[in-house]
Amino acid sequence: MVQKSITYFEEGGPENTDETISVSIKALNELNIKKIVVASTSGDSGVKVAEALKGSDVKVIVVGHQYGFTTPPQKFKPENMNRLRDLGAEFYFGSDVLTNSIRQRERLGPSNISLITQTLSALKLKVNYEVVLKATDAGLLTPGERCLSLAGSHTGLDTSIVLEANQTANLLLIKMREIIAIPLSREKADAAYMQRR
Repeated sequence: MVQKSITYFEEGGPENTDETISVSIKALNELNIKKIVVASTSGDSGVKVAEALKGSDVKVIVVGHQYGFTTPPQKFKPENMNRLRDLGAEFYFGSDVLTNSIRQRERLGPSNISLITQTLSALKLKVNYEVVLKATDAGLLTPGERCLSLAGSHTGLDTSIVLEANQTANLLLIKMREIIAIPLSREKADAAYMQRR
């Protein structure tokens, strides 16, 4: 039997970013994990993680939305791309396969992937899984490789989990190993996001 602690935030949101990064770095060291994948729309969260891990042997992989998902077509800031390059981090913008399965459901009807996506969304882990799938599809992770996946409630970071990576073609083989941090509620963050839309 193994007993471990999980950091639970009362509410999700960007105010949890620094603590999420802190507990994630602790987990990286304890679990001897050498890659961390960060979901980041603008690149701000990705830069924060890369700066916190500067000089370490951990590879930071920052994954943004595919081009055309948002208006303007890419919200990832060019200055963040440059900063990530300077810090030796990777960044990637491949297809959002899980998200697109939901976006196309109205036109094409439900699919097996859209049902999986809805389940992951209900668990509030969809983005954590999607960025790892995308990074593995791009060859930045190897199938079966353990990594830490960080995401947030629309902005910032508040969710950190350990995954064994896999490609989108082998979606059902990806495995969650541990939860490091997660919000108990995302109601306020969801409401704020809907007001901005």
